[in-house]
Amino acid sequence: MKLASSQVRPALWTVAIALTATGLSGCIGAVDRMDFDNQMRERGGGMTSELVRGGFDSLAHRYGVDAISVTSIDISPIETLGVTVRDPGKPSQLDRFSFDGVILGEPIPVQVSVTDDLDARSFTLDQVPALANVEKLVDDALASSGVDDGEVSGISVSRTESIHASVMVESPRSRVLVVFEPDGTPFLVQPL
Repeated sequence: MKLASSQVRPALWTVAIALTATGLSGCIGAVDRMDFDNQMRERGGGMTSELVRGGFDSLAHRYGVDAISVTSIDISPIETLGVTVRDPGKPSQLDRFSFDGVILGEPIPVQVSVTDDLDARSFTLDQVPALANVEKLVDDALASSGVDDGEVSGISVSRTESIHASVMVESPRSRVLVVFEPDGTPFLVQPL
């Protein structure tokens, strides 16, 4: 028995040292949860290129097509993508979908006026290359806005005469709308 206990003690010490080292190393360079949440909110929260790609891939799969024609895209910081889609089988009809990064919601019919020119309002994701790097769009909007302690509260993409991505930057004291060309070039900075 004496031989077994003499072998167990060093093994216990080794395990104790390894656990202590692991526990301490986890604390080195760690970011406080509140600081992490604040950094994420400042950078646009759940507004990511991955969210946009995932949503459009899910829509293309649902309809069995390679590209989806849409009339609006809305990205919120709570990792939600809203898209108004032209039904490829019935191009005179629009449906609104939400995507949370995992699940594509059920379609909600959108009323279309007989005077709406859906061809003029529609676009595809490849016509808005800035959405391939949503994180850069968020960073550029924050930098262009000039708002101290600003946070991006939403991104909307639509087409009237041309396609534009509009990014709302807000702080407790101000709001600024930063409008981008489809390629991500700032087009307009409008304090509200």
